[in-house]
Amino acid sequence: METESHSTFLLEFHTSKDKFSSPDELISPIKELLEKNIGEVKEVYRRCNDESVNIILDCDMKSIATLQLKSSGLILMNIDVDGQHSSAFNQELAKKFETDVKGKLAAIASKSICPIRRGGPLDRFRYLTSSDERLLEYDVDHVVADVHSPFQHIQILHTINFGNLLVLDDLQNLAESDLVYTETLIQRGKIDYTGKDILILGAGDGALLWELLKEGPNMVTMVEIDETVMKLCSQHLRSACGSALDSTTGPHHQIIVGDCLAELDKLKSQSVLFDFVFSDLTDIPLSIKPQNKEWQFLLDVMEKSLSVLKPDGQFLTHGSGVSSVQSLANFELHLKNLKPPVEFKRCQAFVPSFMEDWVFYQVSKTPNNK
Repeated sequence: METESHSTFLLEFHTSKDKFSSPDELISPIKELLEKNIGEVKEVYRRCNDESVNIILDCDMKSIATLQLKSSGLILMNIDVDGQHSSAFNQELAKKFETDVKGKLAAIASKSICPIRRGGPLDRFRYLTSSDERLLEYDVDHVVADVHSPFQHIQILHTINFGNLLVLDDLQNLAESDLVYTETLIQRGKIDYTGKDILILGAGDGALLWELLKEGPNMVTMVEIDETVMKLCSQHLRSACGSALDSTTGPHHQIIVGDCLAELDKLKSQSVLFDFVFSDLTDIPLSIKPQNKEWQFLLDVMEKSLSVLKPDGQFLTHGSGVSSVQSLANFELHLKNLKPPVEFKRCQAFVPSFMEDWVFYQVSKTPNNK
């Protein structure tokens, strides 16, 4: 049986350093206000050193409060409230508690953060991160699919605001609300795909294939390694992928289940060229350390993709969120240093389920290298 959801309230207070010499002068008023808001408080643990005083308080309503008093004057406080008593201590009361504590301590500044919910039936699906690893909270009301393929952890979560959301290895990939992602990636209305030969790498959700087929191409070849992703999306993300994944072949498309790097090598050996190559694979990593396999994979994909691109073709890919400034700069530096050289443009669009603006790239060979 699932445990009841708990809410953790995070608070901080900035006090003057001279008060740290008498920690009970700070702890006593906090205990007093906790008893006023939660009930009886009992100190069950205390550890002191030159840098901090750490305290655990056992409170009524099955609640626990932890305090860290730093020698800098910073006080960090967590209040963990049992879900059955969430109405007795909620965000509104937490804000009032923060104000009262700030006044009692004559704190210079204070902050309370909205509660983190844990332990409930859906709480483990609630939180994902932005491109630069900031916490995002999703309104998940049920889990549509939760399976492990040979390649990754696949989840499809139903959210109230975004519809069904595809999550791969705890990273949001696409939701039913995210047509703007695909339309920006293909530069709809700016690029003519009529009669063109197109290669898609990744994009197992099928949305990119579905939208490109509407553009009148000659042939779209899609390479996706994870057949399980495609099967689940064809069932549960149908408003995004339509019927594109119902068959591996059609008048204007073919789907190859396989490793994109191996397929790129095969295409190059066969002298097959495309008007457009789309990479809808991993995001640009935050790190460019040599041991970062994701970064090396992304670079290999790009360089091999350019080798199967027609002289006047384009390589189109997504980057990362606009807040991932350094990772985008690293990627663009690599583009500028490519041999033979390329030209590139970038644009951005707000993607609803990502809750941030996302950057997209259009890369082409320089005129003298076509």
